[in-house]
Amino acid sequence: MESQVVASNCKNERMGMIFGFVICVLAISAGVYALTTGKEGFGIASIVSALAAPVAVFIYGKTQQKKNLQAGQQGIIEAARQSHH
Repeated sequence: MESQVVASNCKNERMGMIFGFVICVLAISAGVYALTTGKEGFGIASIVSALAAPVAVFIYGKTQQKKNLQAGQQGIIEAARQSHH
């Protein structure tokens, strides 16, 4: 059962990355099209947001990962302290 859950989570993460990539490519393409048709504001906004969104998600994920690691380390330290008393 656990291996099925892990496999499903891996599949979901892979599909999320694929869909995210497709959305970014479409947004950048729409931005380029807008730039070529004279809508500079929309085009630049579309391209910048398409590039900034994955960067923001990456930074947020790394921050959360660091917080989880620190919480785990703190739990281990507390457990070690309690076992010595």
